[in-house]
Amino acid sequence: MLLTTTIALFVFIYAFSYFRYEPLVDRFLLFILSFVISMIFLVTSGNTIMLFLGWELIGFTSFCLINFWTTKAATLKSAFKAFTFNKVSDFFMFMFLVSTFSVYYTFDILSINQQVYKYEFLVIYIFGTPVNFLEFVAFMLIGAAFIKSAQFGGHAWLPDSMEAPVPASSLIHSATLVSAGVYLILRFNFIFDATQYSKFIIPVVGSLTAAYGGVCAASQSDIKKTLAYSTISHCGFLMVLCSTEMNEFTILYLYVHGFFKAGVFMCVGNVLRITRGYQDTRRMGGLLKYLPFEYFCSIVGVLNLAGLPFTFGFFIKHLLLVSLDTHIYIYYFVMFHSLVGAFSGLFYSYRIVNYTFGDFKKGQKVLYSNLNRGSYNSLFYTNSSLAATFSIFFLFIFSYLITYFMFKYFMAGNYLFSDYMNTTVLSNYYSSTSTFSGYLLNFSYINLTVVTIFISLLFSRYRKLARFYTWVYILLCLISFLIFLFLFFNLI
Repeated sequence: MLLTTTIALFVFIYAFSYFRYEPLVDRFLLFILSFVISMIFLVTSGNTIMLFLGWELIGFTSFCLINFWTTKAATLKSAFKAFTFNKVSDFFMFMFLVSTFSVYYTFDILSINQQVYKYEFLVIYIFGTPVNFLEFVAFMLIGAAFIKSAQFGGHAWLPDSMEAPVPASSLIHSATLVSAGVYLILRFNFIFDATQYSKFIIPVVGSLTAAYGGVCAASQSDIKKTLAYSTISHCGFLMVLCSTEMNEFTILYLYVHGFFKAGVFMCVGNVLRITRGYQDTRRMGGLLKYLPFEYFCSIVGVLNLAGLPFTFGFFIKHLLLVSLDTHIYIYYFVMFHSLVGAFSGLFYSYRIVNYTFGDFKKGQKVLYSNLNRGSYNSLFYTNSSLAATFSIFFLFIFSYLITYFMFKYFMAGNYLFSDYMNTTVLSNYYSSTSTFSGYLLNFSYINLTVVTIFISLLFSRYRKLARFYTWVYILLCLISFLIFLFLFFNLI
């Protein structure tokens, strides 16, 4: 609820800026509020009937938001594509509801939780084939969650749903709607504890999704589709973290990704207003002069999304990697694909910032000549409105405050619903014992690799600078690298 309502508040303010020249803004705000109510209805439901109703409502309201500009054929196709995938997810959810009621004779989730182990060995027959009941129920939940959270195989609807307006994309397709599947896994984790899905199927599909989404995002030229595939990649990481049963930090990852991805989406929305709707980064460039506020906010957002050192994304991704169970035979498969997804996050984050705000001016000449006119000058040193600047700035402020205090709360040993094994993993990773040094020594090479790649990418631009500024630029990069090495060797 906190994630949904916080982002919705700032998206609501941002919508007044984004739609200040558009008609039907009242209808858009009505859809936004309907989606927020549906999402709150979903996460606060105590029985499967209300859960299913909220599940249906978020699918319907997301269809209305994607199809907001109904006069465009591509928008209509994308909306119906997303609606079709959501209906398949709803079918799995409905089968779960019917199956659980036919055995437990109750819709109450708490009652199902208390009775689940009584039917651990129950066998049902599907077309004459004996199937374990809990395995069947877990499969229905996974089918619903994987499609809603855009996992590999059920992800095709998410990139096309970027036809929605930017405020809708920042709310539903980056923070809340795709998190509904992760919420479903966490809500019914007592069922997955009694099956093998949480140990094998969820981490395998999640890591594969993380790698696939990251690689696709790094190869996209459409800026909104880059963010869409980035969301797919992070949803994969969330599923892998769900399989570790560290539920507090799964929720924390939801917060880190949701807040900062929504902020980056808002910055991209201001870019699209400036470029007259061009979404191809090959027709942008040189916008730092006109949108400096969005440039620095985008850097803050993508640093956390890419997981660079000393950011929230860095700590949460490292916690994910060290919490993987090394005793399962799929460990190396999951670890390899998770690392591919983590490293590719650096490349698409760099492409978003550099190809849009940096680089040379690749757009039409008339675009930049219009931006240089006096009528585009702003008191806020940006070409966006006060409402957009306010919403982006305070969203990042709230993101850091909420995420920081949640980190401090969990690091102090306050756990909501983790067992002893998870707290042991956490204490080993963040304590000052020798185990901490061992974990750091084993996994800190990621820091070194990420920073090395980042510096090499910065070096690739030295030919476009004057000779003097080139040497200053190289010197600053070397100093930053030496500072990092000093901190690195002092920690280990």
